[in-house]
Amino acid sequence: MIKRIVILCISISVLGILHAQYNPDNNVVTISKYYLNDVREVEDGSNDERKEVLKEYAKKMNPLQDKLISSMHLGHYWSGNSDEVVILNEWASIADADATIKNSGETRKKAWRKDEDREEFMKKYNKYWVGKHTDLQILELNMDRLKRSSRKHKDDTFVTVVEYTLVPISDVENGSAEEREELLQAHFDNIVKKDDTIISYMQLQHYWSGTAGGPNGWPIIVITEYASIEDALNEDNSDLWEAAWPDEEERKAFGAKLFPYWGFGKHKDIGLHTNWVDLSK
Repeated sequence: MIKRIVILCISISVLGILHAQYNPDNNVVTISKYYLNDVREVEDGSNDERKEVLKEYAKKMNPLQDKLISSMHLGHYWSGNSDEVVILNEWASIADADATIKNSGETRKKAWRKDEDREEFMKKYNKYWVGKHTDLQILELNMDRLKRSSRKHKDDTFVTVVEYTLVPISDVENGSAEEREELLQAHFDNIVKKDDTIISYMQLQHYWSGTAGGPNGWPIIVITEYASIEDALNEDNSDLWEAAWPDEEERKAFGAKLFPYWGFGKHKDIGLHTNWVDLSK
């Protein structure tokens, strides 16, 4: 079993999907793309200064944004353009996200209480950004398939973004929502939660973005964080499968039941990014 397929198995959560509606017990993740100016074209700019002002902004603003549960800033690595930064923000609700954005000006006043200090900092900060962004998606975060980082990491981590499709239950011979939930939970508990190379994991499903349902199934976006690129690319997790199901026949039987629900691994690779941990919450 390759690691990518393992991550997929976890990702196909059905808590919100089964009823095709938003589950209020789940959280919301907004995904936006921002654009950096070329440092060479920034007046009196430098990579060191850019790093420092971005870090200061996050350090002062994140604690004051109490409705912001978590945040990832994904820089370029093997995906997209080098000037793009993809930001994933987690909220309890879309109302919390809206309120935080509306109050961002007041929050900055609390972070930099002196007008002159705030104006001076924001002038340095803003010169590194193009001044536009693209709102990509608003998705539901399944809390039953969530693995959070157990500690703050000093070095930047690596994040994979992969889209899968949960096939209609009618396409699975003798399939049922109850069986699917049971299989997915067993896989998550026995494989993903025990995989030490997976720092954190999010399974994002349809909410206010894109199309879901019908013969095309349900789109699932999986965000998986690793400490190194080697961990991200390592595809061998057979030891976890063997530990969870020591009997080979039972192990094969479990996989034979589980895999059809997600189309035997069909997926789309969206991104491989560097997670800027100094900016994360």
